[in-house]
Amino acid sequence: MLLTGSELRPLTQPSFIHSWMAVIGDWCLIILTFALAIAFPHPVVWTLCFVMNARHQLALAILMHDGSHRRLFKSFAANDFVSQFLCAAPLFFSMYSYQRLHLKHHRAPLAPDDPDLSLTGGYPVSRGSLARKLLRDASGLSYIKFIRYFVYMARKPKTLDKPARIEKDAGPRELKMQGGGGKISLPLILISIVLANLSIWLPLFLVGHGWLYLFLWVIPAVTALQVLLRIRGIAEHAGYQANEDQRMNARTVLNPLQTFLFAPHNVNYHIEHHVYPAVPFHNLPKLHRILREKNLLPEANVYRGYGKILRELTRRN
Repeated sequence: MLLTGSELRPLTQPSFIHSWMAVIGDWCLIILTFALAIAFPHPVVWTLCFVMNARHQLALAILMHDGSHRRLFKSFAANDFVSQFLCAAPLFFSMYSYQRLHLKHHRAPLAPDDPDLSLTGGYPVSRGSLARKLLRDASGLSYIKFIRYFVYMARKPKTLDKPARIEKDAGPRELKMQGGGGKISLPLILISIVLANLSIWLPLFLVGHGWLYLFLWVIPAVTALQVLLRIRGIAEHAGYQANEDQRMNARTVLNPLQTFLFAPHNVNYHIEHHVYPAVPFHNLPKLHRILREKNLLPEANVYRGYGKILRELTRRN
């Protein structure tokens, strides 16, 4: 235990105000991006809007991530509803599918059964290899593999009996708590996906720009968003080894301009998040300051930008 209970407890409380400000703020940026594309129909503007909507989609995914930890709202029902309907559904996804694998990742990052190992394992790589990965992301091929992977995991047979599986998946007490509670039914999840995307397409259609839903929402989700996800994922864990002390196999990146694009909602404080996954996104900077004042952060794992990380994890062909 790095912090005492009295030090940690105030940091772990979900904030109704911070969470709603983040969700509403992201959707205001999405609306603004579509409005700019309509008001200034120029290829340069459309290109900028394409990239920015991918960034806003990443921001929604990060809020879904906080929702998977049950850190958006104190009420599990409210947390799951907002996480699914306003964050996961617009991205054609289920928060619970993500939660199942993500909490497993938290138990032992970079271990052989870490579900994120396909993204973070095997580094360093050649520059050519990284370029090919990013090209697959930008072309949409990685998205197809991503969907196949989640379908496979959902249909993967359970090889352990129920008691053994519960014991294997239990993990730390706080992770077990975050994965508990009731769940939204599958039909309602499918309805959420349809309603969320209809809510994006219909206003655009009514003002004569329905095609922007495909160009500035669907295509960025399967291409540019995958590039942002890979760079962020590499920066978080790639190049490290499994370690019981999770401070030693994660990175924190301190660069406001770069993290706005690659790591919105403070997910760049990744050492802090792995040490204390019960701390919601709005308190991660405060947790960072406390840990640093106590000299509890490995300074070698705190970076000032993504360029240095990528250089360290790639080698000449």
